[in-house]
Amino acid sequence: MRKNKKHNFEFKLRIVQEVIQGRHSLKSIGKKENIRHSLVGHWVSFYRKFGEEGLMPISNRYSANFRLKVVKTIKSESLSLPQACLRFKVPSVTTLWNWVRIYDSQGPEGLRALHKGRSIVMPRKPKRPLTREEQLLEELADLRAENAYLKKLQALIQSEKEKVEKRKSSKN
Repeated sequence: MRKNKKHNFEFKLRIVQEVIQGRHSLKSIGKKENIRHSLVGHWVSFYRKFGEEGLMPISNRYSANFRLKVVKTIKSESLSLPQACLRFKVPSVTTLWNWVRIYDSQGPEGLRALHKGRSIVMPRKPKRPLTREEQLLEELADLRAENAYLKKLQALIQSEKEKVEKRKSSKN
């Protein structure tokens, strides 16, 4: 079975090297390879921090304590999800987004109950291949949903900061 090229180490390394060596910008290589430039930027950040190891596939088996530590740090330090990915060497913003969402809705117990590893998801089989326009519309809808979530998360973090500051000022 052929792996998706977006997860192929050699592919990632070639893309990152083209950006670092100045042959392409994030946007131009993204357009050339038909991948989001933000993903390319993510790979470049991981490469700069961890070297080639940062581009290698890693096990998605995180302990409950690790997940809880990451979410608490994101909240207490108001880290962005990409910043937290780099700090804790978690390659996927979506993984962190899910942990935060579970923590917000179910608390620490939700993260403890979360099974380790990849979930089994049946692939969606379209009746016919999607047109390029349909693919772009799906990607746009995904990006809009992610953007809306991140805005709500940032607002929540800001309101928590304000509550802490009010408590501190009322104690003085």
